[in-house]
Amino acid sequence: MLLYQRGGDLELREIVETQFVSCITPAASGGNRVDPRVISLFSVFNITFPSRETTEKIYFKILDRHCEEFSDDIKAITQKITTASINLYLTISEKLPRTPLKFHYIFNLRDISRVYEGLLLSTVDKFTQKEQFVRLWRNECMRVFCDRLIDSTDKELIGDNVIPDLVREFFRDV
Repeated sequence: MLLYQRGGDLELREIVETQFVSCITPAASGGNRVDPRVISLFSVFNITFPSRETTEKIYFKILDRHCEEFSDDIKAITQKITTASINLYLTISEKLPRTPLKFHYIFNLRDISRVYEGLLLSTVDKFTQKEQFVRLWRNECMRVFCDRLIDSTDKELIGDNVIPDLVREFFRDV
């Protein structure tokens, strides 16, 4: 990389065997605008957010692989758990936006990953019925999403309305 020495004669300096890796968020997310002269020093890659279908496929494959040794009842609900998880994430992202008072209400795919991390700790000997697995999913969703909420109306919205509605919609027979 070639840079000019600050001050003095603006002597050209060559920096060798050094790599810079950086990351910025889009300007629309509230961050400051980055000067184009800084950006010109980097190779810029734009990684778009995965589609809903792609996200669902990724998480379904993870859970489906984990549940290979579980009972057929549990294997049968892995797709429903994935769809319900994505629906929960999208609903929370829409209904609980980030505000100055609730600045930590930033929901992303890491949250779904935390739910799945809890699901992947399940073992065949402890979870033999689909009701147990659905209860585990619900508890993980409450732990990951509801524990971060600070307002009682937000907690009621998610814990008393959205999650029970998803359980009724996707796991009616449980």
